[in-house]
Amino acid sequence: MADDFDVIVVGAGMAGSAAAIRLAQGGANVLLIERGSEPGVKNLSGGILWGHDLDAILPNWWESMPVERHIVRKRFGFLTPDGAVSFSLSDHSWGKPPYVAHAVLRARTDKWLAERAEAAGVTVVPSVPVERLNWEGTRVHGIVQAGETMTAPVTIVADGANSRVSLGSPIRPNPRLSGEATELGIKEVYKLPKGVIEDRFNVRDGEGHAEEWVAGIFPPGVMGGGFFYTNRDTVSLGIILNIASMFGKNVQSHELLERFKLHPEIAGRLDGAELVEYGAKLISGGWASRPASFHGDGWMIAGDAAGFVYSNGLVIQGMNYAVRTGLLAAETALDAKKANDPSARTLAGYTRRLEATGVLGDFRDFEGLDRVKWNPRFYREYPDLAYRLLHDLMTETGAPKEHARRTAWKALRRSKLPMVRAARDLLELTREL
Repeated sequence: MADDFDVIVVGAGMAGSAAAIRLAQGGANVLLIERGSEPGVKNLSGGILWGHDLDAILPNWWESMPVERHIVRKRFGFLTPDGAVSFSLSDHSWGKPPYVAHAVLRARTDKWLAERAEAAGVTVVPSVPVERLNWEGTRVHGIVQAGETMTAPVTIVADGANSRVSLGSPIRPNPRLSGEATELGIKEVYKLPKGVIEDRFNVRDGEGHAEEWVAGIFPPGVMGGGFFYTNRDTVSLGIILNIASMFGKNVQSHELLERFKLHPEIAGRLDGAELVEYGAKLISGGWASRPASFHGDGWMIAGDAAGFVYSNGLVIQGMNYAVRTGLLAAETALDAKKANDPSARTLAGYTRRLEATGVLGDFRDFEGLDRVKWNPRFYREYPDLAYRLLHDLMTETGAPKEHARRTAWKALRRSKLPMVRAARDLLELTREL
């Protein structure tokens, strides 16, 4: 009996839609299936979309995709209960074609991408929560939903971090995400007039501002950071929390979000703003969260579902890896179609492409980064040390001046950080970054 499709793609996010578009362009009969009522409707996330991975399938895509603003300034810093220490990079060449980074709201961009897939000839079916993959022994032969099976020689799993179809299957034998390798992101979107945003953040029409913060304002032991970026006529802010660090602390995530919003460095940005959206998202990425394999007989896994989210504390990138891995999976599926061989031997080309393009190298080379990134001293002692040091150097008290090295030594002694421990932390940080 003939298969229903050449390829089934589960999940109409960045990875799934990019894969579907490339497959259709290559002549494949593709089903793109999405559990939301329409692509993008359940995706309350957003962020900064870097690079031009979409160029290969949608030239000059930024001219028609509903991006919010082109980022021209990135700021990074540490929040303490008393203040903030930060630095920023402004590059106004980023705001000119070809653009480097774009602030996006995924509810809009995902819908747009799925529409481009449909225009390319993909069958897009929303409102279908796939029950499971159709396993025939060790082979995946399509999907099962409500007792009905739809078949394809190749299935691409791209249904996000909390992948319903891969968790608990041979792809990811553990039915749950690891608390140590999973983060919780909470985001709010506030309405602000376009002109107010441009005046308040010192950007021109179409330009945007983004920032990330190490949040040294949470209860002891609770680790997390905050983010803030400008959209066309809204601003997005939120926090990302290490889930394991919250265990046994009797804290609520919404209370931590309020702490971030009410910090003096953040609160003034929201003057006159109206809350229009609230959402939460699990983030699972890095080498420790990878599946047992990235391919097998009849299947490949891409994007967030495969753990392709990179975060080093300064930046978090997932959308670019989602698009890139979706396209690599699509190219491999087209090879399998041409060879009429969807076996693991042919689909191993996907893993080879991940290696050749540096995707796996990005994650393997930074394998130890999570251990460094979630060092609790970076969320309490070091932000406070940096703040106190700069405060003492820059504050005039009328007292006699002293050399900066003496001021630094006094600040370090007040922090009660052992010099040996601080030196080891710095060495480990520089080694992993």
